[in-house]
This record gives sequence, structure tokens and C-alpha cells, in this order.
Amino acid sequence: MSSDDQPGHPLRRRPQARRQAPDSEVDPRIWARRQTLQSRRRLRVWISAGALAVAGAVAFAVVQSPLLDVDEVEVIGVRRTGADQVLQAAGVEPGTALLGLDLSGPRRSIAALPWVDQVRSTRAWSGRITFDITEREAIAQIPVEDRWASVDLQGRVLQIDPAPGQLPVVLFAPVPEPGKWLARSALPLLEVSEAIIPLVGDGIGSVYRLNGRVIVDLPGKGQVDWGGRDDPEGKAVALAAFLAEAGSSCFEEVDLGVPEFPVLTRKDDCP
Repeated sequence: MSSDDQPGHPLRRRPQARRQAPDSEVDPRIWARRQTLQSRRRLRVWISAGALAVAGAVAFAVVQSPLLDVDEVEVIGVRRTGADQVLQAAGVEPGTALLGLDLSGPRRSIAALPWVDQVRSTRAWSGRITFDITEREAIAQIPVEDRWASVDLQGRVLQIDPAPGQLPVVLFAPVPEPGKWLARSALPLLEVSEAIIPLVGDGIGSVYRLNGRVIVDLPGKGQVDWGGRDDPEGKAVALAAFLAEAGSSCFEEVDLGVPEFPVLTRKDDCP
């Protein structure tokens, strides 16, 4: 006899597992409804997975397709800079993938060309990339040995020519190669040069610095002490009025420190 059967020991029973109701006890309509819902869930899962796979395949095919390649690179706005120079600096070749193409590098390379001031780029899904260029404007020329350097108002050297042009002459050194910049000390001279461009041919000589002053030379008439960097347009108007005077050749110096009241220094040998 086992210990469990001995007197004094309570009778132990093992817990019985809950039995599931046989299918025969479930209403056939409820069972059919459950099966339909499960089938629909599985179908939605397969449809979603299939749609994602198709979308991924289509995206991959589109990215790799020649339909999204660069077909044409267009350059507009250039006058001094050749379009071939811009295209070479940009380095964007037809056939390059258009999607994800970073145009910041090509813009920086184009902006390094001497005459280029600003670069804007656009892309069209038709395959065209356009670089819109704004060029700089020359406002002075600087003699460099037997050649002439054209520069803009910011001191950018634009090009070197064998002969002078029709711009005011600024005396300054050193002059770097095209695409580089003059020292900042040249900027006051360039501001004067820009202001007197309309007076070129009216007896205007060179612009230079003398003992800390900005001087405009008037060949055969003396010189102009330009004064400070304020009101360059007003000083140019005062200088034009002085040059129009019949007796202007009798004055050795014109001080335009206050353009409304220029100070004239008369030559000793003038009546």
C-alpha cells in the first residue's frame, strides 16, 4: 500500500486540463466566420508585402533608368567667361545620375573662375541642368609691367590684357594672377575709380596714394585730393564741374574733402 492510501492521509487529485469544446459544439456559422477573418488577415499581409516589394523594385528601376540621367547641361548669363570654361569647371557629364546629384561642388568650382560673381543652379526632371551666371564688372585697370590688369570693385583681378582699355588707371602693386584678390588697401582707390568712370577722357589721369591721401591726377592741370571714402558720387560731380570751368588749368590742387565746398589752390604763375 502506498503512503497516499494509508489512513490519515487526505486524498490528492491531480488538476485536470481544461478541455476545449469539440468542433461539433461550435456553431458552424461562427466557425466559418473565424476562418474567413483569418484568411482575410493573411491576404492583407501578403498584399502589403507584395506592394512593398513592387515599390522597391520600381524605385530601383527608376533610379537606375536613363530616364533620370543628365541629358543636357546649359550655361546662361556669360559674356566674358566662355561657356566651355563653365562646363569644364562644373564637371557634370551627360549620363550622370540626376537623382541625388550634389551641385554645390560644381557651383564652387564655377565661382572660382575670374569673371564669375554668382552662380545659381537648377535641375529639371527632363534631364536638364542649368547654371545661371552673374559676372563681375571691371571698374579699373592697373599697369603690370607692359600689360594691364582689369579689376572689379572688390579687388578681384579679372584678366590681363596686352593693351589698356577705357577705364580709369589705378597705380597699385602687387597685382596677383586672374582670379586672385588685391590687398584691402587697394579698395579706396577702386572706389574712386568707379566714381570717375564717366569722366574718363575729360582730362582724368591715374588714381594713386600719396602720403596717405588718395590723389586723382589731372595731366596738365594739377591734382585732386579726394579726401575720405564718403560720398564718392558727390565728389565726382564736383570734379566734373571743376573740369568744365574755363580757368581750371590755373589751379594746382583741388581739395574735395567737402564736395559741396571744394578748396582750390591757384598756381603762382596764373593771373
